[in-house]
Amino acid sequence: MTSGRWIPWAVPVLAEAAALARSVTFAWMLGPEQLGQAMILALVVRFTEMASDLGIDRLILQAQDGNTARLQAELQGVAVIRGVVGALGLMALAPILAMIFANGPEAATYAVLAIIPLLRGLTHLDFRRAERRYRYHSLAAVEGSATLVMAACVLPAAVLLKDHRAMALVLISHAVAYVSLSHLVASRTYHLHLSRQAIGRVWRFGAPLILNAGLLFLTFYADRLIVARSYDWATLAVYGVVLQLALLPAQIVGRAAASLFLPRLRDALRRGMLSSVWPPVLVTHISLGVTVTVGFAVLAPVAIPRIYGPDVHPDLALAIAVGVAAGLRILRTPYSQLAIATGRTGDPARANLMRAAALIPAAAFAAIGMPLAAIGAAAAVGEAAATLRAMSLAQLSFTTPISNEVYS
Repeated sequence: MTSGRWIPWAVPVLAEAAALARSVTFAWMLGPEQLGQAMILALVVRFTEMASDLGIDRLILQAQDGNTARLQAELQGVAVIRGVVGALGLMALAPILAMIFANGPEAATYAVLAIIPLLRGLTHLDFRRAERRYRYHSLAAVEGSATLVMAACVLPAAVLLKDHRAMALVLISHAVAYVSLSHLVASRTYHLHLSRQAIGRVWRFGAPLILNAGLLFLTFYADRLIVARSYDWATLAVYGVVLQLALLPAQIVGRAAASLFLPRLRDALRRGMLSSVWPPVLVTHISLGVTVTVGFAVLAPVAIPRIYGPDVHPDLALAIAVGVAAGLRILRTPYSQLAIATGRTGDPARANLMRAAALIPAAAFAAIGMPLAAIGAAAAVGEAAATLRAMSLAQLSFTTPISNEVYS
């Protein structure tokens, strides 16, 4: 039985809508230059999360003993370690980031962001465990409500601080709400347990995902860092807004797929029914990818200046290039979920290596001052190569036995 299968779609839609509203508010109240600096702060937090992503939420979903209190306590213990490591890493990077991005946020502002991974390491995983039974109301209560809290803080933070530091305050408020709500909706008592065996198991499952998450950061966000280093903050605001809007559907699809399609693929593999489940999943993603590509190319040049103000105005070439990249990323999503379901957690990273390679020409284009559309075109070519690689690797997922490490 399922409960609220619309929720895994609605929650990421709400999250991305809130992120959109946040950037629109900052654009109008703080201006493009401060918006660009606020985007850097959000990127730093996202990098910290992705660089330490051991796939804890996915392991509790698909491991055979994922419903046990023992495994949950072990995963929560690993999450605490992850949070501490992320916080220390952010504090160490703070002065370096302040030097790299001149005339931007100060080192103290970057250091304050260390509060976020520290807090999120204390998350109660019970709401994730509920997804094993296709029950998503706890997911809505935690992620949806935390998003609403964050959205409610955007305007007060902008009024209070009047610059990019408002982003740090908003992100911290989201982390506080997220962790608090995860404990509030839990049915089990919160326990932590650490053992060498548990850490080893999580590491074997998650190490390839850390590599993939690092590559995903490069493919999702690194070109924004290139723009921030080579152009001014206002130009970063334009490029960042275009990417945020174009990749918004891809973010939604990726998060929903982890909740909806990953358990479905897992069950299909166990029952030997993958051939009947896979085609409709793939067709759904193809349709979404085409719709996003065409829709963004048509609407972005007209809609973005009206939403964000006349100073944030992308040209048609940039809209087309980034729209194609976003559509291809959506197409790659089911292949990544299939790889994880079969225990081939290194396959997404292998595919994303192709996308990461496109950053080389992107950096070269930025260094010689080419238009932003050239950087967007490099992203589209990289996404095409990564998608083809994912399709090739998927053939092994159909023929390779499921990893015992995942389901043991």
